[in-house]
Formats: sequence, C-alpha cells, structure tokens
Amino acid sequence: MTDIQYLTSAAAVQRAAEVLHTRPRLAVDLEFDDMRHRYGRNLALIQVFDGQTVYLIDPIPLTDQARDLEPLWAVLRDPAVEKVFHSCKSDILLLDELFGVHVRNITDTSVQYTLLAEADNNISLGRLIQSELGLEVDKGEQKSNWLKRPLTEAQKLYAANDVLYLFELADRLAAKLEALGRTHWAAEENAALEEVRYSRDERPYLRVAGKYRIQHDELPLFRDLYMLRDRLARELDRPPYMVFANDRLPELVREAPRSLNDWKNARGLHPELKRSPYLDQLAALTEPGTTPVPEPQLPAEQRRFPFRRRLSGEKAARADARENLLMTLKTHITTDINGYVANLVLSNRLVADIVEQGAEQVLRPWQKTILRETAERHKLDYTLVADPF
Repeated sequence: MTDIQYLTSAAAVQRAAEVLHTRPRLAVDLEFDDMRHRYGRNLALIQVFDGQTVYLIDPIPLTDQARDLEPLWAVLRDPAVEKVFHSCKSDILLLDELFGVHVRNITDTSVQYTLLAEADNNISLGRLIQSELGLEVDKGEQKSNWLKRPLTEAQKLYAANDVLYLFELADRLAAKLEALGRTHWAAEENAALEEVRYSRDERPYLRVAGKYRIQHDELPLFRDLYMLRDRLARELDRPPYMVFANDRLPELVREAPRSLNDWKNARGLHPELKRSPYLDQLAALTEPGTTPVPEPQLPAEQRRFPFRRRLSGEKAARADARENLLMTLKTHITTDINGYVANLVLSNRLVADIVEQGAEQVLRPWQKTILRETAERHKLDYTLVADPF
C-alpha cells in the first residue's frame, strides 16, 4: 500500500523537499483551476511521487505560496532530478506564469507515446494507463472543484493516481522506443520542453473575436465589452463566463442596448453590471454619438501577409516546388515507416515553416535525419528544402 501524505504547511513542504531532493526521479502533476471556478489560473494541488510516497502538497492554506513552495521549486529546477509528467505543457506554463519556475530534466509520457507513432497523439493519462498497464483508473473527479476545501478522499485518491503509475508508464514506453531505435527522438523532444515559456496575450479578445467572425468595424465595441467584463470578473474573483457568456458578446455588439434602461433589461448579465458604476460604463459605450477608440494596428511583423501570399513570379514557383518536394517526401515516409511518423516530421504547419525557413532551421535533429535519409533513399535532393528560402 503506497503511503499518501497530505501536506498543508510550509514546514511540511520543507521536510518533503529535503527528501525529494535526494531522489533520482520524481513523478509530478498539478491540479489547477483555469477560469472555471475563480478568476485567472490558480494552482490548487501539487502531486509528487518518489517511488515510495505520494506527496499531495496543498498550496491553498499556505501564507505565501511563492516563498513557502520555494523548497519544492528548487527540486523542480534541479537538472540532476528527473521529473516524469504526462502531457506537461499546461503544468510547466502555469509554473512559469505564477512562480517563474522553469522545470529541468523532463520526461513526458505523452511525448513518448506520440513518438511510438502507433496511433494519433494526445492520449489521456487514463487511456494510456489502461492500454499500457491494463488498469482502470477512476477519472470521475477530473472536473471537480479543486479550489474547494476540504478536499474529499475521492479527490485525494484521484490526485495520487495521476502520479502513481508514471514511472511504470515511462519505463514501458522507453523500452518500446528503444526497441524501435527512437530513444534519441524522445530525448530531443523532452529537452525542448525545458524551453517552454509563458507569454502574456496582450489582446486576448482577438482570439474570441475571430471565433465569432467579428468584423473590423465591430471590433472596438467588442474589445471594450470584453475588457469591461474582465475587470468585473477580476473584481468578483469569478470566471468571465459568470459575468456573461461568450455567446452574448457578439449579440451585444450587433444588437447593442442604447440606454441605461436597455442595459438594465438586457438578459444574461451579472447583476453587478446593472448597478453603478458598471451600468454607467456600459451605457457610455453604446450611447448615440459615441465613437469607440479605434483598435490599434498590429505590430508590423503581425500585419504582414503570410509568407506564401507575399510571393509572386519566380519566387512563388520556387516555393511551390519546395512544397511539392516536401509532400513527395511525406508520401515516401508514410510508405517507408508509417503515416503517423510522416505527420510528426512533416505536419501541415511544419511544411509551411520549412518552405519559408528551411528544414535545418525548423526541424529537430531526429526529424532532419529521417527527412535526409528518405531523400537519399529515393534519390531526391534534400538540399532543395534544407536552407532558408
């Protein structure tokens, strides 16, 4: 029976970190809330397994999370300790965003599974445990409120299971990769995860506007409503969807209320929006004669047309030739190995990047090796796609 320790104090974290720093590898997972129950991205639980004990580290009771968790962060930063995750990008982005923690020496079982190229990637941990270990793991608590205290025993067991099997999974997948001669593929992909960094989106409304096909002349009002909703959500410490749903944004832009009374009667809005000062701010956005502040232009590098649309004549023909050669190589990789590997080396995004920047700039060494060897085997000229356009 695996020992499970639930830690809620800085002293307990310190003691656990002293033990964990002596281990050669750790299995790690996070539970966090991403605009579901509260505003923002909030760390709710850290799970660490050292092969003997599962530590459930609760950041919620800690007085100063950044300071009190620093002993653990030091372990995650230490390149001498291997950290085994499953599908870790969200976790390492959160750690970077909230605490400036850059995790070193990562093994990601999702990456390992993808590189086996047996099926489509993005497999869930539960499915991977079932397919590789033959075990059924209860995932019923996956969408529970991880910020609510006290945690239930079911939540604690769920959280422990998320790290309990990662060593066995990583070892089994590593053996399969070694048998295929792909150990170095995983090493390169896992090393690249150390470079993943959080970057703040200064104009998050653009992504939502694109989803609802907001036109250029509609964007200023859409932006102002989006940002007003965000301010209230932050003030209330609630996700923006609790202020009003995303679906209401385009409706309020295209059929905007024009007066205080119209806004008071608008459906689907949080009650705080129907009181001062927010009601006055809403009405000011749409009162007759109001001209919203224009949306600032994108930076020059973002305003440029995509690479292929900037080309004409001989350059366009050269780009077409490069793309055709890459697609021919992709067909050969599909035949020689399989379609999953072909897509790992030459996905649509990678093909577009290679056409512009060249394979030597875009691909990892293992991918370049496959592409180069495929070209040689089929008597095609790799140099035609190797360097920048």
